[in-house]
Amino acid sequence: MENATLIVKDTTLVTMDRDIRILEDHALVVQGSRIAAIGPSAGILATYHSPLVLDGRDRFVFPGFINTHTHLFQNALKGLGRDKTLLDWLDSSVRRALHTIRQEDVYTAAVAGCIENIRSGVTTVLDYMYAHASEAGLDDGVVRAFERTGIRGILGRAHTKTDGFPEEARCPINETEDMFYADVDRLRAELNGHDTVSLAIAPGIIWDMEPDGYRRMRRYADRHGLRITMHLDETPDDDAFTRARYGVNTAELLDQAGVLGEDFIGAHLVHLDASTLEIFGRRKIKCSHNPVSNLILASGVAPVPTLKRMGLDVGLGTDGAASNDSQNMLEVIKLAALVHKGFHRDPTIINALDVVKMATSEGARVVGRENEIGSLEVGKLADFFLFDPRNVTCVPVADPITCLVYSS
Repeated sequence: MENATLIVKDTTLVTMDRDIRILEDHALVVQGSRIAAIGPSAGILATYHSPLVLDGRDRFVFPGFINTHTHLFQNALKGLGRDKTLLDWLDSSVRRALHTIRQEDVYTAAVAGCIENIRSGVTTVLDYMYAHASEAGLDDGVVRAFERTGIRGILGRAHTKTDGFPEEARCPINETEDMFYADVDRLRAELNGHDTVSLAIAPGIIWDMEPDGYRRMRRYADRHGLRITMHLDETPDDDAFTRARYGVNTAELLDQAGVLGEDFIGAHLVHLDASTLEIFGRRKIKCSHNPVSNLILASGVAPVPTLKRMGLDVGLGTDGAASNDSQNMLEVIKLAALVHKGFHRDPTIINALDVVKMATSEGARVVGRENEIGSLEVGKLADFFLFDPRNVTCVPVADPITCLVYSS
């Protein structure tokens, strides 16, 4: 018999592969960190031996969810600035905390956030880390949390200006672009070849850089093969700023700077005019939908059905716990399935399968890892979770996908 690291037997696999196969009475074999075999349980158990065999009877195995946008340091800021719009919330919560945050604070908050992600089925998280105003090396707290919890992490190293903060929130560090790139160079070297942690670059919001800075960012990303992610059109303030300063909207400015492309992840994407949609479709950008925080801050509802009709990949994000108060991906999944039905008064516009795709296979395309994660397939990384519906919330189970989305 062939040795294996782990076998899950006698279970139902919700593969989320191209054919969306749901395989009953099957087993999944893990060797090392990858899926080595999938097949009927009897055949698998006759072929493979493992010291660790999980009984998956009456459970469903799903690919791990992919959280395409959050701020883990904000787990320390839950409950602040509630019942306010975005900029008022920022002024009364995050911006008042940035000057006091230390690496141990970031680490502790990020560990808590990773645990909550894991407990709601997330195995990969893209953290958008923009707190760099109090001391050097704060990103290292996030990396340590990734390593401590074992979650697959993408560190979006952000650049945010703090020189405009009010006097009572004045920060010791106002990071320049040169400081930003020096630290990205450091992180890129330290994370090179890391098994579970990788790097992206993340300008904070449109007013955090000038056009020359965005052009420099595109050159850097191309040279080092890094994805770019950015808060974009979460509120009308983005376009109001760029029109007043540059005479174009936000998407037009970024497009002129060469930033937009298939490796660009726009987070939020709530307020999109016809010009912006045309540019996004032409550039085939990736999208991160954050319905919970968008509703808490009353930013609006992103036009996800339109983005999907355009053929763009849309993933899901919890956003940070300062604007969501949670890192629960199951909550995001259910709300993503509901909000568009209600907004458009059409129960078919986004269905349960659409949303699970966004959380798994489509989310994998958003972060550029579709060949490794997002579905249960031989050769892919063994990122999955077992969903046990045997509780009064979930039973009876008519279908594992609708049960996960609407009842879990």
